[in-house]
Amino acid sequence: MELPKAGNSYRQERRGIAAVQTYAARTGQIWRETGTGDVGIDGQIEFVSAEGFATGRTVAVQVKAGPSFFKDRTELGWKFYPEDKHKNYWEQFPLPVVLVLHDTDYGASYWIDARQSLRVPRREAQAFIEVPKANRLEVTDATSLFENTGVFNERFLPALEDVLDKLVATTSTEGTFPLSYFDLFVHGLTKICRSIYYGMDVVCNAVEYNLDAQGSEFGMGMGSMEHEFAFGFVRFLLAQNLAEVDYSDCLIDWIDREMQPHFVAPLTSRGRALVALIHRREARMVANGLMADGGGLRVAQEAFFKIDLLSCFARFPRIREFQIASGHEKSDDRSS
Repeated sequence: MELPKAGNSYRQERRGIAAVQTYAARTGQIWRETGTGDVGIDGQIEFVSAEGFATGRTVAVQVKAGPSFFKDRTELGWKFYPEDKHKNYWEQFPLPVVLVLHDTDYGASYWIDARQSLRVPRREAQAFIEVPKANRLEVTDATSLFENTGVFNERFLPALEDVLDKLVATTSTEGTFPLSYFDLFVHGLTKICRSIYYGMDVVCNAVEYNLDAQGSEFGMGMGSMEHEFAFGFVRFLLAQNLAEVDYSDCLIDWIDREMQPHFVAPLTSRGRALVALIHRREARMVANGLMADGGGLRVAQEAFFKIDLLSCFARFPRIREFQIASGHEKSDDRSS
């Protein structure tokens, strides 16, 4: 009697899915397998904090299982060659896409954020995604798996008063780099205080003013410690749920380009409530005589930003020339 046969590829696939499901259960995360319409994503994992709170921070997962995926070795791991349709799909996916290779012979799984790999400029021309053997899923801390979503080992402060106090109290210890997280927060407010801008210009402007206000004879110092302090503010915004920062994009600048990121991010409702709290505290200080009445000038007030004209003025004629030449090129093509 002839019966349908379950192929080996099905068994391998289910073992890979089971390995991810087991990892999520062991680390206390929420695994949701794609029930219908799987076109390149097998499921999603949502981050659950150490206190047991579901955070909404989510990664998509694609699992590939079987010995065939471990044939192309590199010094650091293995090469995975996605089809072009999956490269396009993963690169534009709204969540980090964790690619998991499961070795069915040894019961071990290895992972990489495929979306991040595809978005890094120096890797764009690569036909493969390198999955590091150092990224063993079974021993990966959950915060590491979710780092690109903005999950960190930093305590969440439920009370906004505590968040404000933390902003003011977090200051650089470097003498030629007087800067606080509060400086960066209020100097970056823009779009009627509904968004926050971050970039090295905000950092430098605040430090240079503070140095001048202190009567310092020295200029701004900027080394690795100062850069780490400034970038820590970006992590703080995410850890305290103050702004909707695309942290994975920030990491391309921070890790691959070795520079501070630039972004404009909408404040969350919590971030906007923090702005309102700063207004109330300022009003209380004015009423108690601790600050002068600023009239229409407030501590938390929007600033305007724009592209520096000097950085693009010389290109104006060339941009115009390009458009004219494009028109001529099209005319020549039509006439030939």
